[in-house]
Amino acid sequence: MPPLAAVPDLEHELDTLYALPLDEFTKARNDLSARLRKAHQSDAAAEIRALKKPAVVAWTANRLARMRPDLVRELLAAGSELRNVQQRALGGRAAQPEVAEAAARERDAVREAVAAARDELGSRASPALLDRLAQTLRAAAVDPEQAPVLAAGRLTDELRAVGFGPLEAVPPRRRARPAAEQRAARKRAQTLRAEARRLAREAQAAETAAAGAAREATRLREEADSRRREADAAATEAAEAEARLERS
Repeated sequence: MPPLAAVPDLEHELDTLYALPLDEFTKARNDLSARLRKAHQSDAAAEIRALKKPAVVAWTANRLARMRPDLVRELLAAGSELRNVQQRALGGRAAQPEVAEAAARERDAVREAVAAARDELGSRASPALLDRLAQTLRAAAVDPEQAPVLAAGRLTDELRAVGFGPLEAVPPRRRARPAAEQRAARKRAQTLRAEARRLAREAQAAETAAAGAAREATRLREEADSRRREADAAATEAAEAEARLERS
């Protein structure tokens, strides 16, 4: 008996598999494996059966790769550029501004991709999920093995960046200061600290005085208002007395 017809396009089948909602992945994977076995493609069937169901974050990244391939292409290009610039910088062939520019491009690409995922997921986009998604996207973007997997939308695991990070975050090595310079710097720091304490005490005293002055001003204002009311009442009483005298 001749073997059954092979699965027409396994790559297309895999694209369809990884595009499914997570709760449909396992059954669809097993069905595809069974079809391959029936087609006498035992090795392929075993490989498909062994595929892991994507983690939620990986599935989100895969969905982003399908819904917004433009953003993922920019992310991968930015990650590749950053990796190359970092490697050249380690060999002394790239200056710090170039590294900073590449790192900024990579950060912007991750930010835009995460924002698009937030819009796509709606209420399901928790801060924790988006933070883990950003880490996964950043790790995939600078990893030459994971970048094409993300581009194909077939990640299965969350990723974390390993190895050296953006070199702009690494402080340059400073030359050791001479002992005399260190003593002068330490004395200067002590002087500034004492000056800061003195100014803080003066500020506290001024605030206390201002509060007291404000209370005194309020008391004097209330007293002036009271005297004004008494003066108005006396003037009114005097005017009435004068009017009575003129009538008598």
